[in-house]
Amino acid sequence: FGLFSFFYFVFVGQILDANPLPQTSLMQGFAGSTGHKIVSWSSARTSGLTAESSCRPTVNGGKTVLVTGTGGFVGFHAAVALRKRGDGVLGLDNFNSYYPVSLKRARAAELEKAGVFTLDADLNDAETLNKALDLCGFSHVLNLAAQAGVRYATKDPDSYVASNVAGFTTLLEVVKTRTPPPRMVYASSSSVYGLNTKVPFSENDIVDRPASLYAATKKSNEMLAHTYNHIYGIATTGLRF
Repeated sequence: FGLFSFFYFVFVGQILDANPLPQTSLMQGFAGSTGHKIVSWSSARTSGLTAESSCRPTVNGGKTVLVTGTGGFVGFHAAVALRKRGDGVLGLDNFNSYYPVSLKRARAAELEKAGVFTLDADLNDAETLNKALDLCGFSHVLNLAAQAGVRYATKDPDSYVASNVAGFTTLLEVVKTRTPPPRMVYASSSSVYGLNTKVPFSENDIVDRPASLYAATKKSNEMLAHTYNHIYGIATTGLRF
């Protein structure tokens, strides 16, 4: 029962079904750089594939989902699974160089074979996010884009704040303008349990003692999600995997 099996079960099997989870929730599992680019809205590789066609469901009643971080392992497989069941899916990734860009590009190419187009854009690019929401009218947002890694945060802390905090806030700011706002599922992390000594961990544990900057940014995501739910009514679910 691996990470992807868990993620598929939680996200595809439950959160996007006809009976969504409560307005705010946390679910427990196991445990880019800024600077706006010129964004292409159609594929140079796959004829006829555009952002608009990518986010069009192929079955009646299908959801329309923005999946950020589709260059990553979990984002890639989640996008494939959602598309396979008939949902419209548009990807977004800034293809940063934290690990080989060639691998991320290869995943984007594979997604195109499944009919999923990936926008080459950053979470802090509010203009592109707004255009994507205008174009697709998303019912759900699955936010997996983040600066990953615990140890690397000691070398480049600014990248974590830019992506995991500022980028997440930009996404929430764009989502809040929609009526109704799309439901948001986002990646928190099991790292938020930090210096907790009680095991097994529980979603009800106090998580105010992070052991890394990465964990602190993920805890901030949970706090931001709660705030935007309280003020703007955005339904949010955080996954601690």
